[in-house]
Amino acid sequence: INEPNFDGSYILDFGDVIEIQLIGQDDTTDAYSIKRDGSINVPDIGKIFLSGLTLNEASSFIKSKINITYIGTEAFVSLINIRDINILIAGNAFNPGIYTLNGNSNMLHALSMAGGIDSIGSYRNINLIRNGKVIDSLDIYDVLIYGKSNFTKSLRSGDSILVNPVSKIVAIESGVLRPGLYELKDSETFSDLIRFANGL
Repeated sequence: INEPNFDGSYILDFGDVIEIQLIGQDDTTDAYSIKRDGSINVPDIGKIFLSGLTLNEASSFIKSKINITYIGTEAFVSLINIRDINILIAGNAFNPGIYTLNGNSNMLHALSMAGGIDSIGSYRNINLIRNGKVIDSLDIYDVLIYGKSNFTKSLRSGDSILVNPVSKIVAIESGVLRPGLYELKDSETFSDLIRFANGL
């Protein structure tokens, strides 16, 4: 399983390490690990709280602080180390358990690490649980059939992913371009089934 790449939308949190390079009167390059309270401590500036900010937002925020404190100095900010997170995968995955993942992982990455969904698991009802509450749900049909890629929140350490059991399976065997077994939600109809099967 390839680790997911990160970009400017990556959300910073405890354990990430950023590098700040200052170019001006005194050139310096220093690495700062984000502490448990979500901050880094930069000399002459003090605490800068970065947890919950995207990499782009954090970069702009740090540059503004540097410009106020150091006249004629330009700052360059980069992420040099990504935190690890521990995720519990429960329910109808092939290999449920606790997994250590890259901090930029999402639900699909986690499910891949757990071997995917077992024969009685739902592809339409996978819950992301944080602090005892369902904060997001993944419908894999959105990914596999409709090609949606912006589908779930980034994971945090301590999150749980629950693969619920499948509820309604319908077989369509002829007269369509993609015959097979499909899982339908209660609100879906025969026309949805035809669409999943790629049309007549």
